[in-house]
Amino acid sequence: MIHLTGQNYNARDTIKNIFSPLIGVLSSSLADEICHRNNLSFVELLQPFAKLPNDAHFRDVSGTSVSVRGLRLNFCDVDWRPPQTVLARKMLNESVTNAHNDKTKVSTIANIDLELPTSEPWFEQWRETFLTVQFPAEHEFTRHLLSCLLVLSSADPQIVETAQKLTQRVHQMQSITPQKLPKWFQPTDVLNSYVVLHEASQGDLSKAQQGFELLKSTFGDNKCFLVSINSLEPNTTSDIQDYWAAYIKRQPKTDPMTSSELSAPKTPQEAVSVISMPAMQMSQLLEGAAAQENDLTMQHPLSPMQESATEAINSKFSISTESIASQTINPNVWASERDADAPHGGCLASRDVDNLRHFVQDYAVRALIPYIEHLVAILAEGVTNKKGVSKSLLSATKRWFVTSKPGAGTNNQNAVIYTNESAELQTRKLGDLYFMFGHYNLAFQSYHQAKRDFNADSAWQYYAGALEMAALSAFMLGTAHRKTYDYMEDAIMCYLTVCKLQQFATRATLLSMECLKTARLYSEVAKQLIRMTSEESDLRSALLLEQAAYCFLVTNPPMHRKYAFHIVLAGNRFSRAGQRKHAYRCYRQAYQVFQQRQWSLAEDHIQYTVAKQAYMLKQLEEASRSFAHLLRPGSLQSAQQQSSFLKEYILTQNELLKRSPELGLLPHALPQVVQSSVRVLTLVQPPSSQPPQVPASNIDINSNLTADEAIWNKIEEMLVITAASNKPFVFKPSRYLYTKQQPATECPLAVQGEPIELAVTLSNSVRCPIALSDIDLLWRLTLDNEEVLSNLCVYEQSADSASKAAVSAAIKTSCLATLDLAEQAEQLLHFKLTPKLTGRLSILGVVCRVAAKADPAASLLGLLQFETQRIKPSTAKQSSQTLLDSRLSIKLVPQVPSLCVSFSPVPTELLAGEIVPVSITLRNLGIAPIDEIYLGCDNPRCVTLLDQHHTEMPLTILSSLRDLSNEKLVKDKEIRRQRVYRLLQRPGQAALDAQQGHTISMWLQAPHVAGTFTLRLLFYYALPTAVNGHIKYRLVRHIWQVQVQSCLQAEATCVVSNAVSRELGLDVSLRNVHASQSTEVYINALSLYSKDYSLKPNNLYIMNKMEICQGQAGNHCLKSAKCCSFQCRMQEKNDECVQDKPTLKSLLQARLSRLEIMPAQQLEQHAAVHLQEPHSFLANEETVFFNTNISTEEFNASIASYVPHATVALSWSALMRKDDVQRVASGLHFIKLYNLYETGSCPAVGDTLLRRRLSADETHKKREFQLPEDAGNEAASEPLAADDVADFWEPNEHYVAQRCILEDESFVLSARA
Repeated sequence: MIHLTGQNYNARDTIKNIFSPLIGVLSSSLADEICHRNNLSFVELLQPFAKLPNDAHFRDVSGTSVSVRGLRLNFCDVDWRPPQTVLARKMLNESVTNAHNDKTKVSTIANIDLELPTSEPWFEQWRETFLTVQFPAEHEFTRHLLSCLLVLSSADPQIVETAQKLTQRVHQMQSITPQKLPKWFQPTDVLNSYVVLHEASQGDLSKAQQGFELLKSTFGDNKCFLVSINSLEPNTTSDIQDYWAAYIKRQPKTDPMTSSELSAPKTPQEAVSVISMPAMQMSQLLEGAAAQENDLTMQHPLSPMQESATEAINSKFSISTESIASQTINPNVWASERDADAPHGGCLASRDVDNLRHFVQDYAVRALIPYIEHLVAILAEGVTNKKGVSKSLLSATKRWFVTSKPGAGTNNQNAVIYTNESAELQTRKLGDLYFMFGHYNLAFQSYHQAKRDFNADSAWQYYAGALEMAALSAFMLGTAHRKTYDYMEDAIMCYLTVCKLQQFATRATLLSMECLKTARLYSEVAKQLIRMTSEESDLRSALLLEQAAYCFLVTNPPMHRKYAFHIVLAGNRFSRAGQRKHAYRCYRQAYQVFQQRQWSLAEDHIQYTVAKQAYMLKQLEEASRSFAHLLRPGSLQSAQQQSSFLKEYILTQNELLKRSPELGLLPHALPQVVQSSVRVLTLVQPPSSQPPQVPASNIDINSNLTADEAIWNKIEEMLVITAASNKPFVFKPSRYLYTKQQPATECPLAVQGEPIELAVTLSNSVRCPIALSDIDLLWRLTLDNEEVLSNLCVYEQSADSASKAAVSAAIKTSCLATLDLAEQAEQLLHFKLTPKLTGRLSILGVVCRVAAKADPAASLLGLLQFETQRIKPSTAKQSSQTLLDSRLSIKLVPQVPSLCVSFSPVPTELLAGEIVPVSITLRNLGIAPIDEIYLGCDNPRCVTLLDQHHTEMPLTILSSLRDLSNEKLVKDKEIRRQRVYRLLQRPGQAALDAQQGHTISMWLQAPHVAGTFTLRLLFYYALPTAVNGHIKYRLVRHIWQVQVQSCLQAEATCVVSNAVSRELGLDVSLRNVHASQSTEVYINALSLYSKDYSLKPNNLYIMNKMEICQGQAGNHCLKSAKCCSFQCRMQEKNDECVQDKPTLKSLLQARLSRLEIMPAQQLEQHAAVHLQEPHSFLANEETVFFNTNISTEEFNASIASYVPHATVALSWSALMRKDDVQRVASGLHFIKLYNLYETGSCPAVGDTLLRRRLSADETHKKREFQLPEDAGNEAASEPLAADDVADFWEPNEHYVAQRCILEDESFVLSARA
């Protein structure tokens, strides 16, 4: 038998083993019993020792001694027959099915890491089986028996008679005409040798010697051999290794796994479903599958001729084709399953093994080689005597005058039938003998001569065989070159095209592959292997295509694309041949090249085939992964195709869960989680208890924190420092919302019993809509006692109801019940979790049931997993560290006080300068009191609180009383004092007890400039230290965004109303600039805040009354786009009499004077009555609010100087209508006046004038609106015109509405000088 698998032979050793001398073996029944004690036949007993341990020598016809190295004898039972058609196919299929190699190696080719098998035992097994089951042919003699060993037992009392019977039986086999199986090399002169087996443990050696001597005297000394074996008793333990395990041929078996999962498809439809994409035209594959079934009735594919049906039936060695299952197999050739698995050589000792080795060497030297020398002499003499003698004149003429080529004639069949004594066959036999015994030089000469003779006779089968062996002889001789390689190429082509013998062409290709690989001609190897693929045998085509693919990887340069293409073809052929595991392996190997190459459709084809093969192999996890890949984003498949993929994916996953319920929730392939979109909010504002109230806006899950987060952090810092009473500490801003832009380097904190919001975007990457149902979050909670709870048990069938109830009570989750995702669409999904316990909460993913919207019945419950994101290092120091985002790992802390903040409604649209009352409701929803509450604001000018009992005087107002340049003022402290308010300050008591509420009144004034106005409020409340050590304080955010509309444009100028008495007056001009035609504006009052002047109570002069008309709320209103002007007189105050340490309220009362203008009788007036209060907007107007990033130098310069000025406050009301809804608005406009004849406006028009700040000494000596010193000159009080322009002033006895170009007082004085 031929043994090539797992031997690691090189090309020459492989060829030697294939063409080793074939020795027949015929055993008596007693000899078989001796061998069977070792679970072996005699042929199997010799297999491990068939190679001669020492070199042998034989002489050729010239007397030259030829050394034969590594000669291996191929022992074969004479009763062995090649299997019939069906069994041969089954053996070839089983040889591939049962061969596996899971070991791989990684080769990097073209920057691609290819995972390749370390060896291909399936190919080696198939090649070995293919060569073994091949029928002996008439045109070659390497598969013919050279000699015969007759095996006898020394215990046989009639040993000579038994030997004669065996000899007679062999002689009958050799003398049958025409010759049948087995074929004999030289039927008329066969070497019969006799082997006597002696059992050393049981037999008598002297009797064995006597019987052996009788044999020698009968048959000759050199033909008889005595071998002593079985030195051990059957029940003893042998100390030798099992030499025979690798050589035992198992008979083909029928395994349930093999027959059901690895066999060929039962129907053409099954074949199509495995190797094709759905909804494709597969007519060609269907025809191929049908042809494959019809192939079973064809003649044996490995035999050039078949014995007649009668001979097959009559022969006891033949196998019936009617019942494959009942076929009998020669036990001397194919070991049964039981025998193959049993230990071998149990009765053999080490000396018995040595005896076997010595016998093989002794037999070859004493009997076989002399016989070969004898045969060589006879054949050489016959060739010499008959050389040149032709069978006919026609044949001789054809040899000399006709150049014959294969396929040139019309009849390509063999035209000549040779007898055994013909010179051509004698030459071929001589070449075969030389080749088998290693004399390759003379073998090449013989084959070369034979191929010329066969070519001349147009004996193309003989010609192809001679070419094949001539090429092999040249290769073994080491003189192979291009011409000898062409010999093999011509032989293959002749077998294929002329002789139509696929099996011999395949064998020649396999041999040529070994030769060309040695010469590193891998491209030629691949070419020959690919040529041998055909529709006749899918299995052979698959194996050869796979070998061709590997050849492309070792070419120079490697051709990885050709490798991938041909390994795909091999996988396709494996699939058609029923070799699903090998088809799966090939497609997996091909995918390594095709992946991530933008060959989307090729990837899909491979992945679909891998999925189907894995499904057939019951590798459902692999099948699911491949189906999931087909649903990836960016797929180019049609909607119908993707819908089919989704359906098969769901079915596969459900089948996997059915077979392995312990797997629990499997990851979903669809939809995909946009991992970067996961947002977690740990601070959720509790709902307001009073529906009319508007809850604080706080942080929304969809908030964009990147825009103004720095502002909130600065407000928080001021609040924390103020609450800490300036204690040193490191400030770290609070975090409640965690996103990709705002990752969590530490675990977020959440409070027990308070909801946590989570938002995630789901993406449907396929072109068919899908529906999600039974949506939930998967979480794991590690309690403080290290006990772990998870709602995974809710989805496990094995979990008990008590565990499910406990888990359900631990965390309450709410979300949408169903969600429909359109094709290739994204949608945001919100969850709200309310933890009832403390510990560490890990959010793992989204649990949902996925189904195609077109087929909701087929659904899959699975998991969309969240992945831990990496954080990009923000500093160079962290660049080498791996930072992970912890936003989904939340620490739950015990309950703490929770402040609910709500507001009275505020209109979304306000008029410029409008004042709105706002009530703030604070409610403690916790179980512990709140000690301190602070409020921080980013724009304190627009806010005033009514319950501030301890109001300090602003520095700007204080600077008008005394010099502050020497005061020790801290910039940051003053900035915090302006922006931070303490609320509900109760000495000795908590600010807000548990479950208690309180309402605070606040005024909100819109800015005087039209546009979008944003006001940020941040509430800070400290937590008792004993309640929770993790959270020191908590925050509540609120933001107002209102649209400010222009309403009233006001201008005021301080003029000299009487030049003689030098009385000053105020000229005021007003215009209604609101866009709505129906808006009515009423001017209620005018107030003057001045240190030196006050308004005369009864001196009011309205200039243009023509545009003042009757309104709904009074007799004097300004309609849209209407204007009016008036003048009032001012009188100087006596020196300001203030206390040494006046209060802000007393100072405001002393400096304020008020004059009614055109009040609206029917509208409530609330804005002006508070001007003298410390919390009025007049105090805000007189306060310089320092920017948070002001420098110390700018701060000191600001508080060290005071610019004398007066402030005009205009109180107004407006009646406006929008969408049939009428609203009353009230507000204040402030105009600051610094100099005579300088017009101030509100809103400000143009660039703000840069004013010269006075020194500290000048500040308190300078008066407001100071007149020139020459008091009696009227001209001195008048504004100056340009020098080159004539005096354009006309006398005006009333001194009304005097106007001039705005000039600085210093310029007036310098001009007069």
